[in-house]
Amino acid sequence: MSTMSERLAPPAGGAAPRRAPGRQAAAVAAPRLIHAATAPALAICELSSGARSLSVRMLDGFRIWQGSEPLPLLPRGRVRALLKLLLLRRRRPISRPRLATLLWPDADADSARNNLHVSLHRLRRVLGPAACLHLSDEGYQLLTPGDAWLDTEQFVDHVDAAAHADEAGRTTEAIAQYEAALALYHRDLLEEGEFECALAAEAQALQARLAEALDRLSALHELRGHWHGCLHASLRHLRLDDCNEIAHQRLMRCYDQLGQVQMVEQQYLQCVQALRRRLEVPPRADTTALYRRIATRRAA
Repeated sequence: MSTMSERLAPPAGGAAPRRAPGRQAAAVAAPRLIHAATAPALAICELSSGARSLSVRMLDGFRIWQGSEPLPLLPRGRVRALLKLLLLRRRRPISRPRLATLLWPDADADSARNNLHVSLHRLRRVLGPAACLHLSDEGYQLLTPGDAWLDTEQFVDHVDAAAHADEAGRTTEAIAQYEAALALYHRDLLEEGEFECALAAEAQALQARLAEALDRLSALHELRGHWHGCLHASLRHLRLDDCNEIAHQRLMRCYDQLGQVQMVEQQYLQCVQALRRRLEVPPRADTTALYRRIATRRAA
C-alpha cells in the first residue's frame, strides 16, 4: 500500500500544502504497480518513500500538486470524475464493475468496460509518475509514491475532531476545529456545470458534514455570546439551506443582541418568503413567537 500521512497542515493562499511538524508517514515496502488497465506492456512503477508528496484540492476547484509543482492539464468529463472518485475512495480498492456502473450507468456491460479501459489509460497518461493505479483482485486503487494531502479528508478530520471536543466539553477547541474545517470548504465537490452521478453520494455526504459544522459552530458561538461569530456561521448556513429555521432564529437573536432591530424584522421576512417560495409552508410557531417577542420588547 502507499505511504501516506494521515494528517498534514492545510494549504494556504492557493499553494501546495506543507507537512505539519511532528507527523511523518511511516516507510512501507513498496509493491510493484501497473500504471493502469491490465495490459502487461504498460509501464511498471516503484513506490518510493522519498518521493514528493501529492496535494489535492477538491473543495476549492480541482487542483493537484506533486511537491510544489502543479499537475498540468487535468482531465475533463468522465476521466476527471474517475480521478476524483479514485482519490475520494483511495483507502480501499473499487471493483471494475462498480467503477463502470458508476460512470456509465446507462451503457451495456461491454461498452462500460471498454469506456473504463480507455479512461484508465488516459488517466495514467495524465498522472505520469505522480500516482499509480494499482489493480488487485479487489479492484483499482490510486496509490501515491509519497505522502498525500486531500482537503476533503482534512475537512472531515477537523469536523470529527470538533465533534469529539464538543462532546467532551472542550468548547474552545471545538470552535477552533470547526473554523479550521470551514476554512477548507470553499466550493462544493461538484463544480459548476458538472453533473456527475458517480460523485453525487460523496458530494451530498460532504455537504451534510458542512451543514453539521455550521449548525454546531453557530450554536457554540451563541452559547459563548460571540454574536459576530454566530452571525457569520448562520449566514453561511442559510446560503446552504435558506429554509433552515434554526439558522433564521439564531440570526434574529444575533441582530437583537447587536441592537440591529430592523435586521430582526428583515430576517423574519426572509424566512417567511423562503419557506413560502420553496416549501409553500408558513414559519414554525416558535419562529414567529421569537420574532414577536423581540419586536414587542423593542417597542416597549
